[in-house]
Amino acid sequence: MEFASQNFSAYLIIGSLAALVLGSLVYGIYTAFGAGAEDLTDQIEEHAKLHKLGIAHSHKGGGGAVARGGGHSH
Repeated sequence: MEFASQNFSAYLIIGSLAALVLGSLVYGIYTAFGAGAEDLTDQIEEHAKLHKLGIAHSHKGGGGAVARGGGHSH
């Protein structure tokens, strides 16, 4: 049989990379939707709420964030 004399290093490298990508994907999905997901906050949604309340920052000036009324910048 010719299978015994073939070099399987390319298959090993491709399989390892595929396992790494698949493992990263599964871990990312678990992190986003798994047991610890209830502690996560949506930063964009929180920032939008601050804008609606008028306590976020203004977008005036040279790119720096300037707080309205409080003098606090972030």
